[in-house]
Amino acid sequence: MVGKTFLYTPTKTLEKSAIITAGQMVIFVTRQDLHQKRAKTVLEVAKQGIQYIPDAQQREQILKINQWYYGQYMPFVYRRFFGLFGLFRKIMSFVVGFFRPMAKQVSESDMRVVVHKSCGLVAQTFMIAMAEKQYDTCPMEGFDGGQIKKILNLPSGSDINMVVACGIRSEKGVWGNRFRVPFDEQYHRI
Repeated sequence: MVGKTFLYTPTKTLEKSAIITAGQMVIFVTRQDLHQKRAKTVLEVAKQGIQYIPDAQQREQILKINQWYYGQYMPFVYRRFFGLFGLFRKIMSFVVGFFRPMAKQVSESDMRVVVHKSCGLVAQTFMIAMAEKQYDTCPMEGFDGGQIKKILNLPSGSDINMVVACGIRSEKGVWGNRFRVPFDEQYHRI
């Protein structure tokens, strides 16, 4: 969350009515530059979790998979270097893909999309949890991410995924009935 000065001071960065009237704002930030630290942390948590599996052989197998995934695969697919690692991964996945199924969206821009999708799911969960507590949220696009990073003093490796205004909805703030695309236009049974 950010301080009141930022919340109630409309700037060219965040000049939206939802922000001006919001009680709080939450800014979702991606940090692809922290992939190695996060992978190590998740591996340690996974090691703690598998100790409760009674079968020692199954425990060992799951540990090996986790060590490979978080120790080798994750650092490999999230590593960045001016697009060169992504290009190498793309070529490698193309060749290996002839012999077995595998993810082929492995370029640096593909991985950026993955990170933003994951963060979007976190934001969605947050907004659902806020609604459960009787608070309203308003996710916004069309902001100046560079300015927000500067205001919040975020490192260059970070990226702004979403700005969400939070609070109690004002009836004056609702401009009309909510519109939803009809269900049968969005979902198709296969």
